[in-house]
Amino acid sequence: MKNITIMITGGGTGGHISPGVALYEEIKGRGEKAIFLAGKNDRRFSTFDGMEEGDAIFYGAPTFTMNPVKLPFFMIKFLFAMLKARRVIRRHAVSAVVGMGGYVSAPALLAARTLKVPVFLCEQNSVPGRVTRLFEKSAMRIYGTLESSTGYLKNAAAFLHAGNPIRKEVIRNESKEEAKKAFHLEHCSQVILIIGGSQGALNLNKLTFDLKKEFSKELKDVGIIWSTGAYSYDTFKEQVQNEMDGGSIYLSPYIDRVGLAYRASDIAISRSGAGVMMELAATGIPSLLIPYPYAADNHQDKNADDFVRAGAAVKIPDADAAAEKVAPIIFDLLGNPRNLEKMSRMALEAARPEAAATIIDDMMQLL
Repeated sequence: MKNITIMITGGGTGGHISPGVALYEEIKGRGEKAIFLAGKNDRRFSTFDGMEEGDAIFYGAPTFTMNPVKLPFFMIKFLFAMLKARRVIRRHAVSAVVGMGGYVSAPALLAARTLKVPVFLCEQNSVPGRVTRLFEKSAMRIYGTLESSTGYLKNAAAFLHAGNPIRKEVIRNESKEEAKKAFHLEHCSQVILIIGGSQGALNLNKLTFDLKKEFSKELKDVGIIWSTGAYSYDTFKEQVQNEMDGGSIYLSPYIDRVGLAYRASDIAISRSGAGVMMELAATGIPSLLIPYPYAADNHQDKNADDFVRAGAAVKIPDADAAAEKVAPIIFDLLGNPRNLEKMSRMALEAARPEAAATIIDDMMQLL
């Protein structure tokens, strides 16, 4: 079908934006038109950098609140955001709107409904978010990362277990040694990847610092690719420089070359947002998952349980994320290549790297 324009909307965290960008890449790769409508604060995400000029659009979608004092201001901002989304839909002759989750997508999805434009939803987590629950009845299809989501949906008949779309940057062909060189870790026998995500990185950063400081001898030949997040970077950079031998550490607020980081790594310590979990799975990386305890509806804990059942990960409660408790698990994994290889196979089996193609195939057929 020709003359199709798909508008993708979502934001707030990388977990909503990255799979949306993967869908954008898939649509553009087929010669169709796609735009991405995100929140004003989402400009900071480098994942938008590779888009064609004018395809990334930002609007003032407000953060959801039930505070009675703030509610009138929220309603006004929401209305203006919805009107902006309506103008974008009309100007680009949008054929369908795909909601990736997060409060940012709500005004755009409501704008689509008022204009009778078909709505599709992508749900990354095992427990569907508020936006999915609000719009599931009007969605033509709900594309889920994890099959366990069906138990929480009223419109389960519209659910398709497609997986989480993965950006082309994630899957790389470089050798492991080439990837390690990109992070100056070619001398290391093994590499650990630390991913805190855009929420709850502080505890993971403290854990990483304590591991390196308290177990420096055991980790002497182990490299660390450490993504601190922007808020903690300066603090931990100073601590690393002043309180320990910083050798064998690649420290950065964000990892732009994420595909190379995955390629270089033997295991990952990560929060359990579905986006990063599926990227780890697609690259066959065993993981230690430490769910963010304040995630909505405790969805990160349930996400991690899915991977533990699959044999691809070990789950560690946030309360137990202390160096003296985590270190024995890390050393047991790194010292057992056969177990690591098995976990890697299980991770690859849990992955659905063709998710973006599956979603767009189905969407085009429905349209």
